[in-house]
Amino acid sequence: MKLIADLRSRLRTDRRLSSIFKGGLSSILQKICSVAISAVSIPLAVRYLGPQQYGIWITISSAVVMLSVMDLGIANTLTNMISRSFAHGDQREAQRYYATAYWISAAIAGVLGIVCFLVWPHVQWGALFKTTDPVLSHEISICVAIAVAFFLLSLPLNLVNRVLSGFQQTQITNYFNLLSSAMGLGAILVVMKIHGSLPVLMLMYSLALMTGTVVLNLWVNLWDRPWILPKPTAVDGGAIRGLLSSGMGFFLLQIAGLVVFNSDNLVISHYLGAVDVVPYSITWKVAGYASVLQASIFPSLWPAYAEAYERGDYRWVRRAFWTGTRLAMGAVAIAVTVLVLFGRPLIRWYAGPAAVPSEILLVAICGWTLMSTGMDLEACFLAAINRVRLQGALSVVAAGLNLALSIYLVKRIGSLGVILGTIISYTITLVVPQSWIVWRGLYHPPQRDTSVSTLAQPAEIAHGA
Repeated sequence: MKLIADLRSRLRTDRRLSSIFKGGLSSILQKICSVAISAVSIPLAVRYLGPQQYGIWITISSAVVMLSVMDLGIANTLTNMISRSFAHGDQREAQRYYATAYWISAAIAGVLGIVCFLVWPHVQWGALFKTTDPVLSHEISICVAIAVAFFLLSLPLNLVNRVLSGFQQTQITNYFNLLSSAMGLGAILVVMKIHGSLPVLMLMYSLALMTGTVVLNLWVNLWDRPWILPKPTAVDGGAIRGLLSSGMGFFLLQIAGLVVFNSDNLVISHYLGAVDVVPYSITWKVAGYASVLQASIFPSLWPAYAEAYERGDYRWVRRAFWTGTRLAMGAVAIAVTVLVLFGRPLIRWYAGPAAVPSEILLVAICGWTLMSTGMDLEACFLAAINRVRLQGALSVVAAGLNLALSIYLVKRIGSLGVILGTIISYTITLVVPQSWIVWRGLYHPPQRDTSVSTLAQPAEIAHGA
């Protein structure tokens, strides 16, 4: 009882801790529900589509996400800009940055749309997926067009999540993500009911996910805080320069992340075939559940770090960093140990025999999950304090080495080579330098004018006072 009473007391007196707690709790709830939804939707999709078509669906979805790098790091930078406005209680600055980011993203989406429209008819989609079936090749081309179209529409619309994150209200995003996940499951069930094809499934599933995003935009911009509506007249030249300048480091990190998290399925599909994507992608997804605590607090920690750092509250930042690291790493270590011991029968039950990985592949992916958890916790802090340029450059080198090793090893030892390429490349190039940058940021911070704390309280701007 005393522990609960102490926690309640800290939550009442520490606004940042309260926002992290609410965001983390809602994220865990959302992820538990998403796991439950995935536990139903993935086996249904695998059995309905079959290993080949399911592998195609997952590969296209992964590949399209790679286009997110083209936002030039603007989305990640927006989180820090809104957090800074939050710290200063400056509504006008928050609207300027949101509007500028929104319309830059819309322009980027338009340009990408034109390029994709011109290139799409000239690509031999069937050859990319190692199929000579003309019907399946045509379906693949349609699925790519659908996935790209919905992604481009979501590019500016997803910025509303960054706005809420900057205001330390990630729990709202989590609730809407839960709604989208449920609607995605509903879309799969509807397609199965009507015996729809792969393109129909892609269309219905994408539409379901987009609906939640559109509703969130309407709620934030027209109801909850209409003062932040991203009007074209609020676009500002200074904000453009600030977003693009700060975004360069995030842009480099996104390129690296694109290679690490989205190229694996493409490499496996190209060199081994779409069927081999299934055990790799599902094992990766299941292992990702092991880091649910870290993934849950990450979106809430980032803006809290950024606001505290802006105010010069470095003691709070250090305490939060080490507490979060101990909790997340401990939880992930326990989870991956359980997965190593019982993962293969679990995956067999979860998604069927076609999804079961080899024992060594399971161990390797679990090892990477633990390693990447520590790196992600460090990256969250560096992103919040905007020290990402050196980290970004190193990550690009690591990603290039990763891709080269993955291609070399996949042709010799199969899909295991892809994850080994990731582990080896990041161990060599990134782990030690990134940890040194984090140490400098925690214990040798810049001297700031803490008079910002005497300005309007963040709660005022958060609710549009």
